[in-house]
Amino acid sequence: MKQKKRSTTTIPTTSTPGPSRDGIVIPPAPEVSEISMDTDSSTRIGSTTLTGLSGIEDISTGMTNGCSGKREKGKGLKKKMSESFIDPFDLTIDVSEEFESDYYDDDDFEPSFNFTIRPDILNFEDLPMDPISDDDDDDDDDSEDGSDIEEDDDTESTQERHFEDISRVKTDADINGLLGNKVCLTYLQQLLLLAKAKISSICHVTNCKRDIQAVTEFRGSAIYLKWVCDSGHLIYKWCSQPIMKRRLHSGDILTSAAILLSGNNHAKISLFAKILNMKIVSPSSFHKIQKHYLVPSIDEYWFQHQREILDKYRDRDIVVLGDGRMDSPGFNAQYCSYTIMENDSKDILSIVTMDKRMTERKSTNLEKACFVQSMTMLTDKDMKIGEVVTDSHLQIGAVMKRTYPDVKHSHDLWHVAKNLGNKIIQAGQDKDCRALQKWCRDIITHFWYSCKKASSYEEFLGVWCGVLHHVTDEHEWVLPYGQGSNQCDHGPLTERSEKEWLTKNGPAHVALRKIVLDKNFLKKIPYYLSFRSTAELETFQQNILMYAAKRFAYTPPVYRVRNILAALDHNVHHNRELKKNRNGEVVYHRHFHKKSGRWSATPVKIDKTYPHIADLKKRILEKRLSDHQGMQRKLELEPQDPRRLSAHLAAIPPPSTASIVQDQLSRRT
Repeated sequence: MKQKKRSTTTIPTTSTPGPSRDGIVIPPAPEVSEISMDTDSSTRIGSTTLTGLSGIEDISTGMTNGCSGKREKGKGLKKKMSESFIDPFDLTIDVSEEFESDYYDDDDFEPSFNFTIRPDILNFEDLPMDPISDDDDDDDDDSEDGSDIEEDDDTESTQERHFEDISRVKTDADINGLLGNKVCLTYLQQLLLLAKAKISSICHVTNCKRDIQAVTEFRGSAIYLKWVCDSGHLIYKWCSQPIMKRRLHSGDILTSAAILLSGNNHAKISLFAKILNMKIVSPSSFHKIQKHYLVPSIDEYWFQHQREILDKYRDRDIVVLGDGRMDSPGFNAQYCSYTIMENDSKDILSIVTMDKRMTERKSTNLEKACFVQSMTMLTDKDMKIGEVVTDSHLQIGAVMKRTYPDVKHSHDLWHVAKNLGNKIIQAGQDKDCRALQKWCRDIITHFWYSCKKASSYEEFLGVWCGVLHHVTDEHEWVLPYGQGSNQCDHGPLTERSEKEWLTKNGPAHVALRKIVLDKNFLKKIPYYLSFRSTAELETFQQNILMYAAKRFAYTPPVYRVRNILAALDHNVHHNRELKKNRNGEVVYHRHFHKKSGRWSATPVKIDKTYPHIADLKKRILEKRLSDHQGMQRKLELEPQDPRRLSAHLAAIPPPSTASIVQDQLSRRT
């Protein structure tokens, strides 16, 4: 074809060295100050002027927006072209210098471009052509590697975005697709074998013909594959994970969510990944994601779940079980979590956590303060509480008498029986009372029977005191105790007891009489007559250890949501059906008690399904999509956060680290 007019190109003689991309040094590219091809019309791209591409009515929109228009628009423009020898859709742009605002402060700085005319050698019809929206701008990160969270996309050229295969999560449908997708463990060498067959091994850019290599780059838990030739031409780019708003990799946020929702911590999972030689989200990125998205999402989900639970019992009198749990034994506890459970259904109605900074740094006041806050919350929500069952905590007992005199207060029989057994074992340590230890279990069983049968103090006393005669092989006596009978309720004994009978008025029998007729024990009998137990609540508190182990330290919000996760786990799983074998028989699991030295069998329930986890993950992803500021913003402490009172647990401000080290060195010498 004969050219109508010769095009002219003005290129300066000086050039700047090219940048390094993924370990490949890009050859220096000349700065193009002006390209003139025709005088009929002109189009400016950045600081570069394209003059008169004949037959082109408007190319500025497509080029300045990174060729981000739909494919149908490109076809429409092609139809308008004349017989010019240039096809603008075969025109590619490579940035010869990456523009970094941190390195260039000059307002007049203009990045140079390298224009190359090449044929459409790849089938880009099947590649995604998503435009990059303004909300993809990202914040700087202070993570260790600085590459796994909210990365800046402005350093990439517009053409690089055009030839990429990266999915983006922008809508609810994208979230559902992401959550339903499977996650696989893939080795790098296997990916490179696949990448080798993806695109031709020779660059088809005009006058290049260099070899193409697949370059890898890790960003957090994601891996990028870039097909780049020796001259630095980017052929294609692929990411192993969908990208969310502000270029946060979905694998990073979902990995962080999985760590917290499963009750793990980043240090243990990081060690697991290090041993496996696997990339995961960095510690600083995990803590940012946890603070901005995980903690608020779990709080919101719990408030909704708690409202639904309370609505079930709003119009009836309920019996609640309450018990506190310290995060460490002794008097050095930092946190206390107090749980309120409904007696019949075993649903958890409330779980409150407090820091000892909120009780003047006195750990002994934590359980009382948590109980008061829990009861206040329930009464404010118009819950009708007819009876409260707790352990024999003196401070809580005083609160019930003073603040809730109309509410019946009962003590947990499990704790009472445990303390009673400890007293019997301790009394049996004496060599003259060794026989008493063998009767410990029978005496505890008799205590449970007395509480269940009696409805008044006198009736309890009549049944309970009969144990003093039974252990001496005396099953009838002259005068009854209280309103009880003068004989045992077990009927005639047909088998000889394997245990040795105690000698009446002997050392062991006298020690037992002191325990059974103890005044402090007998005056608390009215608290036992309801026959209430918090054994199910004790089992739940063991489950808290899965989410908030006592060996690790947590910030107040994180400790709170970890207890909430344990409560959610309990509420959705405690009514599971029992597992049965093929014959329809219940499956039992046997285990040995080291303390009692005996075997026991418990029925096995079906496996947990964790139905709330999917809702929590979706809520977390939605919170990320609705975040318009990113994770670099500073969050204010919650109104009830104890760090508002003091940044440290110590009563005095900490000295400098240097002075502490110097003091330690001086003491050693």
